[in-house]
Amino acid sequence: MRIEQSPEFQIHLQNLRHKEPLYLETIYNVGNGHLGVRDSNPLQGNNLDYIGSPGLFVNGFFDYNDVSYGEKYTGYPENDQVINRLCDPRYIRIKIADEDSATDHFQVDNIDKNLDMQTGLLHEIFSVTTPENRNFNLVIESFASLSKQNVYGIKYSIIPTNFDEEVEIIKVHDYINQQTHQQNEDVRVNQSVGQMQLDFIHDNGQPSYLVTTFRSQQGLILTYQAGENKLPDPPIEYFMDEDRHYGYHSKYFAKRGSQKEFSFLFAVGDIHPLVNAQMYSDQYVSALDNYIRDTTFRSELMASAQVWQTFWLHSDVVIDGDPAIQQSLRFNLFELNQSAGRDEYTSIPAKGLTGNGYGGHFFWDTEIFMMPFFSYTQPKLAKKLLMFRYHTLQIAKEQASEFGLKKGAMYAWRTINGYESSSYWLAGMAQFHINADIAFSVEQYYTITGDEEFLKKYGYEIILETARFWMQYGNFAEINGKQHFVINKVTGPDEYSALVDNNYYTNVMAQFNLRLAVKYATQFSNDDILSQLNVSGKEIDQMKEAADLMYLPFDKEKNIKIQYQDFEQLPRMDISKVDQSKFPLLLHYHPLMLYRYQVNKQADTIMADILFPLGNPIEELKADYEFYEPITTHDSSLSKAMYAIAASRVGKHRQSYDFFSQAVKTDLMNSHHNTQNGIHAGSLGAAWMGVVYGFAGIVNNAKHFSLEPKLPSAWNSIKFKLRLHGNECLFTIYQDEVQIELMSGKGIEVYVYNKRVKVEPENSKMVCEY
Repeated sequence: MRIEQSPEFQIHLQNLRHKEPLYLETIYNVGNGHLGVRDSNPLQGNNLDYIGSPGLFVNGFFDYNDVSYGEKYTGYPENDQVINRLCDPRYIRIKIADEDSATDHFQVDNIDKNLDMQTGLLHEIFSVTTPENRNFNLVIESFASLSKQNVYGIKYSIIPTNFDEEVEIIKVHDYINQQTHQQNEDVRVNQSVGQMQLDFIHDNGQPSYLVTTFRSQQGLILTYQAGENKLPDPPIEYFMDEDRHYGYHSKYFAKRGSQKEFSFLFAVGDIHPLVNAQMYSDQYVSALDNYIRDTTFRSELMASAQVWQTFWLHSDVVIDGDPAIQQSLRFNLFELNQSAGRDEYTSIPAKGLTGNGYGGHFFWDTEIFMMPFFSYTQPKLAKKLLMFRYHTLQIAKEQASEFGLKKGAMYAWRTINGYESSSYWLAGMAQFHINADIAFSVEQYYTITGDEEFLKKYGYEIILETARFWMQYGNFAEINGKQHFVINKVTGPDEYSALVDNNYYTNVMAQFNLRLAVKYATQFSNDDILSQLNVSGKEIDQMKEAADLMYLPFDKEKNIKIQYQDFEQLPRMDISKVDQSKFPLLLHYHPLMLYRYQVNKQADTIMADILFPLGNPIEELKADYEFYEPITTHDSSLSKAMYAIAASRVGKHRQSYDFFSQAVKTDLMNSHHNTQNGIHAGSLGAAWMGVVYGFAGIVNNAKHFSLEPKLPSAWNSIKFKLRLHGNECLFTIYQDEVQIELMSGKGIEVYVYNKRVKVEPENSKMVCEY
């Protein structure tokens, strides 16, 4: 079978501006939502003679570390969760005559790397030189399977260039708690590592390991098989080394110019409670073995590549007229798909599975910035991501109770297992808007898919319990002689303003959350759901009153939404006069200095304009933009894509394109200078929003689906597919018209600048000028 591979879907080393090793480790990672592997030096292993940050990360496999406080108060998190850095499956040990890469420093130079995003295949060529000047080329192909989530494949080819000697390759992974040289003083990077134990599972006929954590009490099995080599390639033998560790090796006489290949398939197990992993390790190994037995590297690669091609068939965004933007956007979508948990018990770490930045934690980034992409293009996967929040709902309710609230759910600001892991509560736990963000995402998913079963079984309970949180945390109060519902002492999206009263974004999201609870309580009035969840008419009436009286700070004179109550009292920071070396500000200023000024780390109030586009006059949106943009530093990678959308909607087309082009290149161009710690997953999704919500002008709401396109002048067209209520539509947007084609489904109505267009099987393609 032939798999398409196009240059437009490839990331060549020669075409990248940056070549720093740690940056390349991130860019050339491979993953599949269950596991991710950094593109490390293949000879490094656990040897600190080589500078790098290798690692295998398994989504949700973490350990705890104690959090140390100068002054610890009630409710502070006891532990800091951190994703584990397992042994590097890329590692291979090579002996040539009396030289050994494990004890002698072999010089490893990159010749070329190419990541083919259509197939998920990473192809690399290294030039390796020994201390005695023996040189060989090492060619590596690797992939993380989308066909079988537990499978990772790697193939090595060794080509001597200046010697004829005996060569031995050894594949043994006898270490855990991966060593790295990486040191970073960036407060956003979690330097903690978990404590793990590695135990060999004996007499299994192939290397098999039980990896367990000390404090989180988790366990997983890892096993691998060597491909069956046939002449002229030398045989690979299963063996036990001098330390009684199991692995594979092959010894042969190598001649210059000749090429020998060795392939391996890994099966990385699911996460189990430690007791189960220990008790049933043999059974788990047997189950894992089924994934890699009686198959080959090529067969598994082809199966995975087919899944990748299906992904692109439904999720690609084609931009005609801007190849640099096109490549960056495809890279972002590729990484999004590699990062998304698919088991209902994991989500998308802020750095994907490409590093341990942010500890491997899940944030609000998933629901607000990444979920739109999945809801519109892969709704089954979107549902699984939302199910993670449902499965941790009971924990959120427990945390609300421990916090001192009588009802409701209080989701963790940053977490892996559902429990709060943010020790800096000012910019962490106090960002209570995450509760409404999750409810918003549930409603968005339902609006896009019409999945009523999900809403009734799972979604409404999330909406209700988060609404109950607001009723507990907020209160009724009088402001300027009028009764309002207020929510005080919160931190909004902007982390340069902490613990404020009535943050506009938080309040408008909470208002929406409450109205959703009321809306569906009315809709389900004759259903058992309300009695099962102990919903009373009085409770719903109170929620309605709170939503109707929600305090939303607004300056009538300036016609702008106020970021929070009394924000106007602060002096404005003149960002243009700040030395460029002082950005991002959070690394150079005490938080209290930043809290004293009108200065934003990222989009805050503007986010409310983006998420609720209807009902805001264009003059008001423009006033908001012109007020907040000059005081926004964009120190967060989530910011510029949001400002691109806002600028597009208010007609600032040049600024919109500039913001978007910077946002979409965040990782490939390393614009935040920290891609070495992992990709910026939220920014990846935000860039997709920049195209679809910004330039295509998608407005999704309960009444109808509409587009208001505003293409950049440099673009001839954009083309993408969206799924709406079981229909898949292909949208092709030109500078003056929109083509809508029904690819599957019973048909749907779409509005283009308030012009109604209906596509159905008998009339599947429509053209609408604008």
